[in-house]
Amino acid sequence: MSAHAKLSPSGAHRWMVCPGSVALETGLDDTGSFYADEGTAAHTLAAACLEGERRAETFLGEKITVGEREFLVDQEMADYVQDYVNLVLSEAEGCDLLVERRVPIGHITGEEGAGGTADAIIIDVPNRCIRIVDLKYGMGVKVDALDNAQLQMYALGAMDEYGVIGEFDEVSMIIHQPRLNHVAEFHVHTSTLEDFRRKASAAAERAYAAVNSPPEDLAEFLEAGPSQCKWCKAKAKCPALRNDVVEVVGAADVSEFSDFLPAEVGEDVGDNYLSIAMGKVALVEDWCKAVRAETERRLLAGEQVTGYKLVEGRKGARKWASEKEAERILKSFRLKQEQIYEHKLITPAKAEKLLKENPKRWAKLSDLIAQSMGKPSVAHAADKRSEMTTTTVAEDFDGLFETANVRN
Repeated sequence: MSAHAKLSPSGAHRWMVCPGSVALETGLDDTGSFYADEGTAAHTLAAACLEGERRAETFLGEKITVGEREFLVDQEMADYVQDYVNLVLSEAEGCDLLVERRVPIGHITGEEGAGGTADAIIIDVPNRCIRIVDLKYGMGVKVDALDNAQLQMYALGAMDEYGVIGEFDEVSMIIHQPRLNHVAEFHVHTSTLEDFRRKASAAAERAYAAVNSPPEDLAEFLEAGPSQCKWCKAKAKCPALRNDVVEVVGAADVSEFSDFLPAEVGEDVGDNYLSIAMGKVALVEDWCKAVRAETERRLLAGEQVTGYKLVEGRKGARKWASEKEAERILKSFRLKQEQIYEHKLITPAKAEKLLKENPKRWAKLSDLIAQSMGKPSVAHAADKRSEMTTTTVAEDFDGLFETANVRN
């Protein structure tokens, strides 16, 4: 069985839409980010809790090593992981629970021995249902369960692996992001997953065709877009993404961006190009980040990038190399306590956690919480948040003008 699938479930949202991304990413190192490693540490803790039937807080103070990084199980991590554990246990009551279980996906992708690891699989034989529960520890992007390619791959793998246990009519896929207080569910009949299987298999065939194609023919397998490009490691050298950037940036006079007009105005474009350009902004930003990161990587490796060099950035904030020694010396100066130490009231978020077992006490504090309104932010029309009601500057002064007229 292969150690890591070339067409993995976690990357299905990318290679199913952009089959050529697999070929472009071949040979690129995946060094992993702090946030990815932090998520791995949280998954390790969650698995230990479920398999050992222990509460997360019993691991407080322990350290989890992921690659070259070490993560301390503090109260925050324990609380969030316990939220996920509680959800899994409630869903698995009276059923068979499988934790961190590898399921086959080769029958979908055509890659012999390929598999993916699901966080939690719940086999509910009496109700003829399989449940997949996935922990997302990140808080940067809210992940939806609806039509989630990764979870559907796990579901198909679980059906293939455990179909001998019984007949299943339904699959329930659940995503839990405890740090965003987000739970999303997607329920489908098993027959519906067959449509996804066919689409995934067809995309896999194109991905393998791209891998075996000469570089000059790769363009036909590439499809740039915000979702599939966001976590792709090949953004810096992707011709499809570069063409999208050139299409937008190359057509614009940056000094007159507010009048961003296309070269030719047609029915499919309209007379203002901003709506089209906004749809590409995230791609342009991701491409810029990828180019900057690749330039930095080459310079750090001692390679030359014409016109650029490495310099020392802004120094970090000053801190005591030894707080205990600094504290000892400050005390020897016979300074007052308030001169040496700073005391700060805990935040509302910490107070809510502290008092979560005593809602009456929390209710007394909750009325004292003040929170500023969120600043206006541009979002796509399909965004689920409510649209803000805005007024022009002239409208803000209407009442003032009326009052002045009355007085005159």
